[in-house]
Amino acid sequence: MDLATCLFAGLTTQQLQDKQYSWLDGRFVGPTQHKLFPKEVIRFVRRKELRDLPNPFNIPDEYFKRSFNMDKLLFQDFLLTLCLRTYYRPEVDTKSLPFDLRVLVALSFLRHGHIEALIPLDAFKVWSAKTLLFCVPQICQTIVNFMSPDFIVFPSNSSETVGIKHGFHSRYTIPNVVGIMDCFHIRLSKIDVSQEKAYKCRHGNLAINVQVICDHNSRFIDVNPRASGGTSDIFVWNRSHIKGVMKNLFVKEPAWLIADRGYKLDDILINPYRNPNSSSEQRLNDVFEKMLTQLDVTVVMLKSRFRCLNTILPYNHQTAANIVTSCATIHNYMLSKDYAMEDHLMSKVPRRKSLPNATFEDEWSSGYESREYIKNYLNSIN
Repeated sequence: MDLATCLFAGLTTQQLQDKQYSWLDGRFVGPTQHKLFPKEVIRFVRRKELRDLPNPFNIPDEYFKRSFNMDKLLFQDFLLTLCLRTYYRPEVDTKSLPFDLRVLVALSFLRHGHIEALIPLDAFKVWSAKTLLFCVPQICQTIVNFMSPDFIVFPSNSSETVGIKHGFHSRYTIPNVVGIMDCFHIRLSKIDVSQEKAYKCRHGNLAINVQVICDHNSRFIDVNPRASGGTSDIFVWNRSHIKGVMKNLFVKEPAWLIADRGYKLDDILINPYRNPNSSSEQRLNDVFEKMLTQLDVTVVMLKSRFRCLNTILPYNHQTAANIVTSCATIHNYMLSKDYAMEDHLMSKVPRRKSLPNATFEDEWSSGYESREYIKNYLNSIN
């Protein structure tokens, strides 16, 4: 039984070792099967003088789920996870807004891109919109510092790649794939005039360029939101620490990322043929298209769960980067809890724009032999 459970029930380690307690239907119960309800959670995360404030668990279930992207049971687990990882103690928290409400404010903003869903709720009426919005950067920073390192993990050695490689091979029959990579833009509003040129993307918007890598289960294994919108995807990749990690993995055995034709073919980064001239080359392109579509679906799922990513974020680059990383972290957290996304919330996945065929293939690149190997491998099993 983990420490979060111990915190939830207010138990000591000795009590846990005596095995007097167990889980039943997602609730913590004692020897008499008496269920402990969320009021115990509120008692844990609030100072005594704040416990009389409205309890967020009294919000109607459907409104709660629609407003905060989680049901009450998942939020309870998420809140305790944050408390556990930050060694949170209410007696040293000097803020007047309780920690549980600050987390809900951040979740509501990530879900909608605004905090209007909080307006009808008694628990939030005491505080101004400015005060509530101030919670978002703080909680996102906490999530990035204390949750992201464990929920967004890129494999660093060969043993850690085994499961991912097997997953991709089972689904797409391509060996040695570690992830699928691409970039997308997130719009910003708070950019210094002197830096506008650097942040203006190809669509003319002020934005950051976010590089993401996902695995076969639509889990983000790397998120890099540090680049400005005016940079190209290749520029971001060439300065990514993941490139160094992949080079180290490739020294011992083949390890590849899959990307679109916007990137250059490399020994660790494989993309489709620019001008397929045979059925075997077209077959490889078709498989790669399915893999890239999976990444598109993953990104759309992320943006559908967290609508703030479709808005113009009213924050600077650093805060926006934390917001993007927090969204990806919570996405992975939800996957770890088998928390399915409702179909009606999922936006339509846009079709990829096809690039014109090139006159010449990049046969001189170091990844040409690797792509030929994949092509021949697909040929041998079809």
